[in-house]
Amino acid sequence: MKLTTATGLKSEIAVPITPPAVWTPLAKPLAECVVALCTAGGVHLKSQRPFVLSGDQTFREIPSTTPSSELMVSHGGFDNSDVNRDINAMFPIDRLRELEAEGFVGKVAPTLIGFMGGGGDVDRFRGGSGPSIAKILKDEGVDIAVFTGGCGTCHRSAVVVQRAVETAGMSTIIIAALPPIARQQGAPRITAPRVPIGSNAGEPRNVEMQTAILKDTLRAVEEMTHFGQMKALPYEYRHDV
Repeated sequence: MKLTTATGLKSEIAVPITPPAVWTPLAKPLAECVVALCTAGGVHLKSQRPFVLSGDQTFREIPSTTPSSELMVSHGGFDNSDVNRDINAMFPIDRLRELEAEGFVGKVAPTLIGFMGGGGDVDRFRGGSGPSIAKILKDEGVDIAVFTGGCGTCHRSAVVVQRAVETAGMSTIIIAALPPIARQQGAPRITAPRVPIGSNAGEPRNVEMQTAILKDTLRAVEEMTHFGQMKALPYEYRHDV
């Protein structure tokens, strides 16, 4: 039987392609590093303009001295109940300041970043917000940027910005509730606790879990040696527990 092939055929199923590797190795011990938090989970100051829930490519600069009680979320793509109970579930600002006081990290960056990744325009994140955020962090001497994201498109947008920051010469990692999305989008480094979307950094008001997730994530930045590595973390939280 003669076999034939047809040329020019295309699959009806979109097969995503992982972007090229971007990688900045960590050049300092954690105890000397300046660390920033960046989230696509819609976190901002209560005094700042809320995000447009249907899609928003802007970002908010959050002074790292801001009390966590002065932060809130504008996001319609995931259940906000955990974040409303404790902003640290998505944006572990109190935990990071505690790690600075402990000497685990050198310093919390002066400016932290919140944006709303749900329904966002990827090209505008890639060509606009991502490089702008990277410049802010670079100018402040950031060594490590830790990312989180809420919904599925949040994880996508978070990784787009993460890659821009990594490309600018800083080591980055995302704490992913949806690790397959983060990996496919080309995240340089990933940690993956067993948590629902909206609680990437741990169960609300569970200081021990949140601290452990953040510490293990920062250690992973030291330990990982090449693009695309992912580490599953042994911490579990479910809404129904």
